[in-house]
Amino acid sequence: MPVLSVLPPDFLEQLTSYVTPTRLLVGCLVLWVSAVRAFRWRRYNAIHREYEAKWNNGQGTITPEEAQKICHVSTMYDMPELLNNALAFALFKTYAVPTISKLLVQMKQLSSSNTVSRRYADTEILISTWFTCPISGFHDPQFALKNREMGDDAQPAEDPRAMIALARTNWLHGHYKISNDDYLYTLCLFILEPITWARKYGWRPLSPLEQHSFYTLWAEIGRRMNLQDIPESVEAFQIWGREYEERVMVPTQSNHDTAVHTLNELLAAAPNAFGIKKFGERIAICLLDDIVREAMMYPASPWIYHVIANSLMSSVSFIQRWFMLPRRHPKTHFDTSLGLRFAPGVCPRMHPKKWTAKPWYKPESTGLGYYRDKLLVSIGFYNEMPGAHLKSDGYRLEEVGPAAFENSAHEEVMKNAADLLGCPIAGPWSLEARKGAGI
Repeated sequence: MPVLSVLPPDFLEQLTSYVTPTRLLVGCLVLWVSAVRAFRWRRYNAIHREYEAKWNNGQGTITPEEAQKICHVSTMYDMPELLNNALAFALFKTYAVPTISKLLVQMKQLSSSNTVSRRYADTEILISTWFTCPISGFHDPQFALKNREMGDDAQPAEDPRAMIALARTNWLHGHYKISNDDYLYTLCLFILEPITWARKYGWRPLSPLEQHSFYTLWAEIGRRMNLQDIPESVEAFQIWGREYEERVMVPTQSNHDTAVHTLNELLAAAPNAFGIKKFGERIAICLLDDIVREAMMYPASPWIYHVIANSLMSSVSFIQRWFMLPRRHPKTHFDTSLGLRFAPGVCPRMHPKKWTAKPWYKPESTGLGYYRDKLLVSIGFYNEMPGAHLKSDGYRLEEVGPAAFENSAHEEVMKNAADLLGCPIAGPWSLEARKGAGI
């Protein structure tokens, strides 16, 4: 018997009168929000199921390699843009320390837009590389531990880029007199700013396990940079950081000059028309703590700018939490798969996935890509077209840094990277591959 024959004659009429456009819209919205809620927390729940019992609320132990995996959930999938900006702001805040800002002025890294933009690009490359690529050199940390114990028979690292970047950083820093406390304060901000930004502006805060993982990973980076007296927890770092700011943050011209040059670089793509760039500067200043803003000699922004800044950030986090599905693929600063994709004898160069106004390391485009870049230059998104003068052929990690040091200490950097890894470096990232390619 047909189904419709057993239904009341006016069934369709009743159904259409009940399912009004408003009810249909509300129903679809509820279904969508429920789907977003179900999918958005999957990675968060999965990583906590895997490691929360092992950590046991601080009674257990999380290794640096495990901490790196835990951190990647928030930094690559859940809040990549927000936490990347948090790290950029952490570095920006260090310029309120006179000993740091004076050193940057003496280094003449702020003497032109070229040096400022390249320093920013290189710093982001180095930090993102050791944060993103496996610090053990292997995608299986357990194998890395066993491999270290094999001594001369140890296998070469699968992906040594993290420690090449860190060894290059250590070598570059070795040219300057930087106090242990200034190093510690920078490390402190790299731990605390993502935690603070996620709590204030993120669609979710970082859990205690995630906060501990940020500490564990960055503390390990600090030890590999030979930092001394690293505080023993997130809470201890918070206390140390506040005391350090109160002790050393005072207004100086070098603080102001360094901050202005850096903020100009960060806002280089913003047009001056209609006061847009000035507005962006005001909003950025609103995100600074008063002690930092005063040390940089910036005037306080009117209250309305604070309302606008907080409203913008809160709106984005609200939309993300309730209406946006989570990322399916990790968002990284560069192609993380490169370490596994090249045949023996190939010597790759790397390119970032995003660029500032002066597009360092951006490949020269052809076809429609060339006209796209021309359009972006014409509207001020880029200051100039990619080219050889901006290293459009890409970078090698052992070269990264000021132009004067590009061809220096490659052997020393690779040796130190191998020491940090506890195993040899071979394959596409090695100096042997570089020499074989005639570079």
